[in-house]
Amino acid sequence: MDWEQARQSMASKERPEDWPPGVYAIGGGLAFLGIHEKTEKLYWDGKEIVTRSIIRLRGYELMLATIATTATVGMFIVSLGDAVGWW
Repeated sequence: MDWEQARQSMASKERPEDWPPGVYAIGGGLAFLGIHEKTEKLYWDGKEIVTRSIIRLRGYELMLATIATTATVGMFIVSLGDAVGWW
């Protein structure tokens, strides 16, 4: 495969009208998308695609999530006990 020629035509010249300016569909460039076998990191044309986790729970959010999870598990146990006939 001629990689230099493929790099010249990575992106398609056509794009949907509702896409942001400068964003084009991937043409024959899918061959440039790769994954590292051991680390499972995603690469584009040999460069790592960096992803970030931007959602972080603060103290009170974590407390509310814990309370909601505990309540949900409790309701499941009560419903399960009712369905099975434990009480």
